[in-house]
Amino acid sequence: MTTLRYILRDMWRLVVHHWVLGLLTLITAGVMMWILGVTTLFSLNLENLLSRLESELVVQAYLVKDNTLDIEKTAAKIQALEYVYAMKIYSPADSLAKLQEKMGSQSRALDMLGENPIPYNFEIHVHRAEDVEHLVDELNAMPEVDDVVYAGLVVKRISALSRISSRIALVMFILSVIITALVVYNTIHISLYSRREEIGIMYLVGATRAYIATPFVLEGTLLSLLGAVIAAAGIMGAYFPGVTLIQSNLPFLRNSIITDRAVIFRFCALLAGFGATLGWVCSYIIVARFINSITKPE
Repeated sequence: MTTLRYILRDMWRLVVHHWVLGLLTLITAGVMMWILGVTTLFSLNLENLLSRLESELVVQAYLVKDNTLDIEKTAAKIQALEYVYAMKIYSPADSLAKLQEKMGSQSRALDMLGENPIPYNFEIHVHRAEDVEHLVDELNAMPEVDDVVYAGLVVKRISALSRISSRIALVMFILSVIITALVVYNTIHISLYSRREEIGIMYLVGATRAYIATPFVLEGTLLSLLGAVIAAAGIMGAYFPGVTLIQSNLPFLRNSIITDRAVIFRFCALLAGFGATLGWVCSYIIVARFINSITKPE
């Protein structure tokens, strides 16, 4: 306990005596963590938007007009396909009513058709846009299916956009992490470099490596954690008003933006944890290098 008390005392002394460098580390860590958090949230919302678009892609499968066809058995056969996410069955009467609703006042023209020409059909949803082509091939190979209708060009474009956005999001996240780590590392390096004489004196008076390193590592971890907490608080304070503004001006994005407060809170908690971990790793590496250079025999 005595050793821990001394370590905490030395850490506090470092923070107070070198408050300018500490403030620089705190501000730098906060700004970089905020950029990392905003970039990651943007990527997550973009992925959420594309996932919603993919889930709304519909493949319409029309069955052959055959009174002997077992509709339930055919539905179970299609539902068992690996690409099918959800499916809804439309009877000829349901399909005609849906068409009349879409046509509005012009629906009276359908009375001229006499017998309802629309067969049983299935509205099929897929997991991903890239699954549509595979599903269509399997449906066309089924003798029970007469025709398959889907927006082929839209599917291809959404599929390509989904692949590109996933790669861009991954690159943005990796670059943000690397840049954040480098900036925080260099900031802590500058802060500790100005105290290299203190480290040398502590070693000469007989302090162990662990005793020398711990206050510096704790200081770097604390400052990075505080910076990450400030960044997380800034994100929490700005995110939901920003979401409200976007939804009021762009209503079509209303269901595509992450609005669950629990999700955002957990994200900010992870951001704070990442900041503390990053500060600990950077501080430990820098202090270890200084101690090794001091203790290295001439």
